[in-house]
Amino acid sequence: MFFVALSTSATMAQTTADALLTASIRDCALWEEGSLHIGERAVVEMDLTGDGSPETLVDTSHLECSATPLSPYCGSGGCSLFAFVEDHVFEWQALGWRVIDWDGEPVLLIGRDGGWCGVSSAGYCFEALNWNGETFLTVMPPVE
Repeated sequence: MFFVALSTSATMAQTTADALLTASIRDCALWEEGSLHIGERAVVEMDLTGDGSPETLVDTSHLECSATPLSPYCGSGGCSLFAFVEDHVFEWQALGWRVIDWDGEPVLLIGRDGGWCGVSSAGYCFEALNWNGETFLTVMPPVE
């Protein structure tokens, strides 16, 4: 783990994990000159597509701004989880996540607030996603 001076920023539709972290550093610095602590598991390289090369995941639950006890990336339903795959950036609200192997295919499991699954937000469920070569697929109904 390491500590970095933090600053503010831009939209979460960043093109790279480095750009997202740089924006987070800038954002934190704007809050009473805070510094951003980037936890060991904030940035993870993992094969999400099954092609044998790793993609980058940024789990914002491991980003802490010294100027505030509240994370700008987290709420009662979880924290932002970003996946950078090819030239795409995906974002989910997550209470946790894991990648499992399903007969040689990686499956991203995301812990979700019950509101995503049709029950009270106090409930907890999982969304399973797999890469089809263009995007992540899931059987979860689209958010209305």
